[in-house]
Amino acid sequence: MMNIPSTITKPARYTGIEPNRIMKDPAEVAVRFALCYPDVYEVGMSYYGLFLLYGLANTLPGVWCERCFAPWDDMDAHLRQNSIPLATLESRTPLSAMNMIGFSLSYELNVTNILNMLDLAGIPIRAEDRKKGPIVVGGGPSMLNPVPFQKFFDLIVIGEADRKLIEILNTLKVRKGARREDTIRELAGLDGVYSSLFPKDQVKRQFIENLDDSYHPTRPPIPVAGSIHNRFNVEISRGCGNSCRFCLAGFGYRPYRERSFEKVKNIIDQGMEGTGYEEISLLSLSSGDYSALFDVIAYIKERYRGVSVALPSLKVGSIQESEITLIGDIARTGFTFALESATDEMRCKLNKNIDMDILLGQLPLLKKYGWRKLKLYLMIGFPWEKEEDIHAIKAMLIPFEKEHIDINLSVSPFIPKPHTPFQWLPMEDEKILSEKISMLKKTLKGRRVKVKYRDPKTSIIEAIVTRGDGRLTSLFEYLFHKGVKLEAWREYFQPELYDEWFEQQGISMDNYLGAKPIETNLPWDIIDTGINKSFLSQELIHAQSGEKTDDCYTGCAACGMGCKAPRYGLRIRDYGLKTMLEPEADMSRLTIQNSEFKTALPELRTPNSPLPTGIKYTFRYGKYGDARYIGHLDTMNIVLRALRSLGIIIRTHGKFHPMPKISLSDALPIGIESTCELIEIEIDMGVLIHEKIIVEMNRILPRGIKIYEYIKGSLQNMVKDYSYLLIADKSIDLDLWKLGYNSKRFFYTWKGKGIKELKARGDFQRIIKTEDRRIHGLRTDN
Repeated sequence: MMNIPSTITKPARYTGIEPNRIMKDPAEVAVRFALCYPDVYEVGMSYYGLFLLYGLANTLPGVWCERCFAPWDDMDAHLRQNSIPLATLESRTPLSAMNMIGFSLSYELNVTNILNMLDLAGIPIRAEDRKKGPIVVGGGPSMLNPVPFQKFFDLIVIGEADRKLIEILNTLKVRKGARREDTIRELAGLDGVYSSLFPKDQVKRQFIENLDDSYHPTRPPIPVAGSIHNRFNVEISRGCGNSCRFCLAGFGYRPYRERSFEKVKNIIDQGMEGTGYEEISLLSLSSGDYSALFDVIAYIKERYRGVSVALPSLKVGSIQESEITLIGDIARTGFTFALESATDEMRCKLNKNIDMDILLGQLPLLKKYGWRKLKLYLMIGFPWEKEEDIHAIKAMLIPFEKEHIDINLSVSPFIPKPHTPFQWLPMEDEKILSEKISMLKKTLKGRRVKVKYRDPKTSIIEAIVTRGDGRLTSLFEYLFHKGVKLEAWREYFQPELYDEWFEQQGISMDNYLGAKPIETNLPWDIIDTGINKSFLSQELIHAQSGEKTDDCYTGCAACGMGCKAPRYGLRIRDYGLKTMLEPEADMSRLTIQNSEFKTALPELRTPNSPLPTGIKYTFRYGKYGDARYIGHLDTMNIVLRALRSLGIIIRTHGKFHPMPKISLSDALPIGIESTCELIEIEIDMGVLIHEKIIVEMNRILPRGIKIYEYIKGSLQNMVKDYSYLLIADKSIDLDLWKLGYNSKRFFYTWKGKGIKELKARGDFQRIIKTEDRRIHGLRTDN
């Protein structure tokens, strides 16, 4: 059992007891692989790529992939003060004892976290200084320009790592016991792999051609400390065919590929059985372009009552009225539309092919179905931007105000990214960006809009890193030695240290932020994305003249990819319920696979038919051991998801934002154990809870959470008097009822308020809440 100091915030981050975590016998595996995310648990456990590689690596016999996240500042200090090395979550094995550790870099300012994590593990931060220990591998979107970071990794995987990771791990199995240097040399020779120790002239970006043939996680670990996006992610497509000229993801993840409707259905069914999530996110760079979007939403609506559907950033006009109507009938999250600019002229330069009239025409329908708030994305700082473009934002918002729809407006400075047509453009001066933001604030003052501005200085630093060269290696080392970490969090970002380094080195930031001649060699030219540089330069010319280029859905712009992937036709607009009414799609005949404990699916109902009368069940469960660090609401979500994964549909209340009909016992303070926590749920009449359901729930729940009993009835029918059992390794001079002493421990009881204060004293090894009638027979060796 872990003993995490009470000063550590969100201690559940470090327990590693998540449902669906993968455990293996270390003696039976040949390769130990630590998959590290260079940010805190809540961020990393929201990242689909982490679940993808974690599940994929663990499909290999003889390989055990475990997770590790950047510790928060308080845990970082605790590890250093007590000389405790950074370790994996699953087995708590130090990273230095692994065969390979991998980092996925999805955000530029997380580089210092990687260096800090290596140092916490006792691993030299430079590849050239490592003579032993695990092979350090990097990957992720930011590695499309690996040059600024290359010295910190033994190997870097360029592009989509799905198949390359398998190839690397299989090679490590075969070469088990070989010289470290020789293994790195062999791996560096693989397509799509780069190493500064054994450099190549150019590396070709890797990508999966057929998503239907690729792995998709369906039983990802379920967070025990609320993650930022706590839901089941379903990747419906990769790449983007819209050809927005500023977008690295659009050019860096070509070609556009879709998963078939049948494959997506299978993933959803397995994922809901494996997780019980209350929300499904359809992941895509532009989810509205997915050809079977209506079918997928309709399938979720009919099969999984009460489950929300989240669509990431949408292109205006890509979601049809039939889909708005369909989503409006189910639990849901908000809509986000990426506009980039308020004027047609600027959007033509960006090749942002949208029609604002479509969105404005859909506002009454959105309002009818309960959307009172939308989120819009805009960018500022394009080279051709005029003052009128800023003022046009105010006029753009007027139709939303007339429909009484509030707007959350997110405004970010434009960053000229590598491998895009805008890679040669300059970054707007920080002072001018600040002036434009001030102008926008004045323009929107008093309007029905909440505006969130991206800090210009942060964007400037991001631009330097993403457009960086080898000289930045010493910048990151300088920041590391200054103790810089967690820079994605505002309170830890120290831009003055960047200014300090540039001044000491006598290097101007304009070397990285200024315009670049088209004929010049760029640091990231070492990466072959598959797109011709001549195509990018021609696109820049088109941008300057405001000329649009066809998207990849309707034609081919001859970018150089030579796509072999099948074409995806334009989605049929407003085709209503046609697909759902076809005989082969009859939802009433669907069955849930692979579980004898599934309850029957509810009968299909007409939209206005009332729900049948519900029935209440109350469960008594315990929370002990490492699970005592899981918070009250996180524990509730874990229990509810276990029920949903077994097909138990919990009734909801609320029209537009349904919430489960549940009741809970009083919140248990973090760090205190219990045998008498209660949760009441309401389900449909006719659905039976039985002992086999409880057995299955206890199999699913994390170690340290266990259902002890249940009744048909409300929480009040199960409430009993309780006290706290306090266990210490010494005699405590307090006004407590002393139960006894067994030569190792002193036992006391406490009843009433003030238990948090007692725990905060630090005198007690364990505090256990239990029913009064059970306190004399309680075991304390769980």
